[in-house]
Amino acid sequence: MKLKPYQKNALSVLAVAAGGFILFNLAFILAAIVINGSMRVLGISENAAPPATYRVLYLLLIFLISWLVFRSRLNEIIKASFLAMLLMVLIVMEGLSLYQYSKWITIGIGAVIISTVLFYIHKKKLTRLYYFSAFYVAVLGLCVMIFNIQI
Repeated sequence: MKLKPYQKNALSVLAVAAGGFILFNLAFILAAIVINGSMRVLGISENAAPPATYRVLYLLLIFLISWLVFRSRLNEIIKASFLAMLLMVLIVMEGLSLYQYSKWITIGIGAVIISTVLFYIHKKKLTRLYYFSAFYVAVLGLCVMIFNIQI
């Protein structure tokens, strides 16, 4: 049985959403390993707030992994899933960094991040899956803020 185009598109969107969700979780497990591991190695109490340098180290690692994936010959579904993971990491790190400020500031900066990515996707004429990834993360990020979900 051959799938119709709309069925292929729907399955692709579901695959990006599921792949993005799995990658979100893996990325945050990696964050715990990098940040908590660094703190243990240096003898910093686990109850202390992690220094910004550990977050930067983690972000550099995420950027490196994402860069390698985007430069590879993997299919668009995998790349779009990695874009969702990368954007979620950026949005969460931005939210953590600006937690003490107004939610409107955090939402505004998040909107600038998502808008910049959407502009890049448009300029590079990437497939619709990348647009879906960006909107998927934007909606999830807004839901986290509106419903005050603790990460």
